[in-house]
Amino acid sequence: DELGQALTGLKLDLSWVKGRLAKPQGDLAERLQALMSRVDGTVDAVRRIATELRPGVLDLLGLVAAIEWQAQEFTRRTGIPVDLDIRSDQAPLEGARATTIFRILQETLTNVTRHAAASRVRIAFVQARDQLDLEVSDNGRGISQTETAGSRSLGLVGIRERAIACGGTLEIQGEPGVGTTVRVRLPLGQTGEHEVVA
Repeated sequence: DELGQALTGLKLDLSWVKGRLAKPQGDLAERLQALMSRVDGTVDAVRRIATELRPGVLDLLGLVAAIEWQAQEFTRRTGIPVDLDIRSDQAPLEGARATTIFRILQETLTNVTRHAAASRVRIAFVQARDQLDLEVSDNGRGISQTETAGSRSLGLVGIRERAIACGGTLEIQGEPGVGTTVRVRLPLGQTGEHEVVA
């Protein structure tokens, strides 16, 4: 919101400058118009990024609806079909754990887009009384033990940190030419012991 307000203020200032100039001509008129168009494009990009980071559906309808929305967005952007398996008979999850699971899903799907060369993805989400599980698997190139253990992938580092912060466990398995599976398990209620398995 703050960034959007700053950009809107910048556009208003540019409009003010344009209005105070005595009929700007040639290069100056073109440059002012280009700047205003660039500000408009940046405002649109900020809105899109904000929606992708935390869509309103997460707050309005809960985690299950947000997972469904993210799967649809992923297919729309990449053309890769997603098989969804969602099982939950509990009250909608809110707060930090819902945000954590959603962000992990986003980052995992981003990794699939960038690295997996997959033609299909499966998302399984199970919310039980005392824990929730998220599993994302693809049929892409697979991931090596070296890659999962390394610190070069900011995406994997971010997933690890998010899982650990909520007392969760993370497991990443890959087989060359078969695909990769990312499993996250988060406890509900008291935060207990945690570990990361890669």
